[in-house]
Order: sequence, then structure tokens, then C-alpha cells
Amino acid sequence: MARLIEKPEPVEDHQDDLEILNPERQLRIHGELITVREYGFVEGLKIRPIAQPFIDSLGELFRSGGLSTDGVIDVVAEHLDAVLQLVATAADVERAWIEKLNDADGQALLMTWWGVNGPFFVRALQTRAITELLEAQRKADQASAGPTSMPTSSPTDTTSTASAATPSAS
Repeated sequence: MARLIEKPEPVEDHQDDLEILNPERQLRIHGELITVREYGFVEGLKIRPIAQPFIDSLGELFRSGGLSTDGVIDVVAEHLDAVLQLVATAADVERAWIEKLNDADGQALLMTWWGVNGPFFVRALQTRAITELLEAQRKADQASAGPTSMPTSSPTDTTSTASAATPSAS
């Protein structure tokens, strides 16, 4: 005779919830524990002027279809000054400290920063793509509506011509 075995209740992992609400990662560099955090809302608005050229180049890379790790690294290298400032902000370290890192530690910090803050940049690109699609749709709707309506006939002539009086029969 078969017996029904009860499945154990799944254990809820609230660590994932915390990761979604406050994504941050830690790494040890030169014996120092560094916490890389995601930009908050206001901080994201403050860094936008620094990040905008980087975001623009990422957008070009995504549109070109050449999305790869090497492509993103090339965009990082193209905007190195801005990216170093962005990484320093997210890690609460001085830029000069980052500039002194060896290659392995620098790569680890950069990849950790991207892992934590990549979604920030992807959201900016998604917002731009949605805005561009809506604008293209608006223009297409205007074009398909055709030209504005015209009067169906020309207006009547309002000038009068003087004519000689008609003789009356008396």
C-alpha cells in the first residue's frame, strides 16, 4: 500500500528580499572591507550629469547590437573619469584610492560596482527607449491622421457689381 509523504514547507529566504530592497555587495581589497551600494533615488539624480555621457554611449552600444562584456569595458574606458567618480561614490572611497589599485583589485571593484549599479543604468536606457517609442508613435499617429480639414467649397464672393437701373414700365 502506498503512503502519502508530506512535502516539507519551503523555508522563506528573506535574504533575497533584502537584496532587492538594498542591494549592496562587499569585497575585501588590501585587507579593507569595501561595501559597494546601489545609488539611491536622490543620489541617482545628483550623479546624472556625470553619468549621462556614459549612459549615452551605453545606449549606442545596445542599439548597435554589439553588447558584450568587452563592449561595456570599452565604454567604461571611454568614460573613465566619470566611471571612476561613479565607482568612488558607490563605494564611499576616494577616487585616488581607486587609481592606486592593481589590475585584479580594480577589476574586482569595477565588476562589483557594475553588478550592484548596472540596473540603474539599464533603467535609464529603458526609460529612454520607452520615451523614444512613444514619441515615434505620436508622430506616426499625427501622420496617419492626414492633413487638417479644408473648407468643402470656396467662400462666396462678396463684392457687388453696379448695374444700370432697369427701366420700369410705367
